[in-house]
Amino acid sequence: MTKILKILHSNNYISGNEIGTMLSISRAAVHKKIKNLKQIGYNIKSCAKGYKLIKDKIFFNEYEIESRLNKNLSVCKIIKYYKELPSTQTTVKMLAQKGFDEGTVVIAEKQTTGYGRIKRVWNSNNGGLWFSVLLKPLLHPEESAKLALLLSIALKKTFDFYNVDSKIKWPNDILINNKKIAGIIIEMSAEQDIVNWIVAGIGINVNNELPKDLKKISISLKEIINKEIDRTEFICKFFTNFEKLYTSFKKEDFKQFLKEYNDNLLYKNKCVTVDTGYNTITGINLGIDENGMLILNTKNELKKIMSGTLREYKK
Repeated sequence: MTKILKILHSNNYISGNEIGTMLSISRAAVHKKIKNLKQIGYNIKSCAKGYKLIKDKIFFNEYEIESRLNKNLSVCKIIKYYKELPSTQTTVKMLAQKGFDEGTVVIAEKQTTGYGRIKRVWNSNNGGLWFSVLLKPLLHPEESAKLALLLSIALKKTFDFYNVDSKIKWPNDILINNKKIAGIIIEMSAEQDIVNWIVAGIGINVNNELPKDLKKISISLKEIINKEIDRTEFICKFFTNFEKLYTSFKKEDFKQFLKEYNDNLLYKNKCVTVDTGYNTITGINLGIDENGMLILNTKNELKKIMSGTLREYKK
């Protein structure tokens, strides 16, 4: 159905014979595919001129995404879309264990047990973007955190398309107006010196209604620009951005993106505290080094931190 949707997105009437020729199928097979699309909910007008897609709804499903991606992407080759899942992250990890290829993407309209870093609960109601992608880069396990940094840049670039000023909060969040709009989680299977696979989970507040208790610290893109967002457009732009970054990253590592990351870093050159899970360190945020480690200028020395929860320091 992906190919026929791509044809119908042309905005013009097109005959069943023309569609059949393009897809190398019979006119009867075209009619069957059109019928299937109508059953999903697409409004397709039929007349003597042929078929025309009436774009009176914003659809979000695997067929829309596949039909609107400009080219084949290594990071988005197989799309599995669900109305509801416990967690896209858990689902992709299961698929990874079964040997699925890099670029397997699982999307859910709603997650019932979505989670972020340190297994924090992630509110995942209808209208947001909740998805996980399977990646298989040739990396040492200690380098896996760099992918969260790369994904942060891809998200930042995607938000730029909507003319909103987003900032990267190390190590895995995107904020707008000091409120969280997106988060990233990285999980992996690895041996001593090589990564077998990485599952990157991404949650983005797009059109979803946020609970009252989260509105002080979180925000949605719909709230910011005051209109419904086409989630297919957003996710296609995200994967296109990430594909370019990921391809370059595999060739030349992360150092080429260091300046771009630090230029968009929240709380840069400000006093912050970082809870590492073992202790709390306070210092001036100098940004990250080429290995993705956060550099803090404390009273006594420069400290490099691999991971932790960062907050602006308030006396």
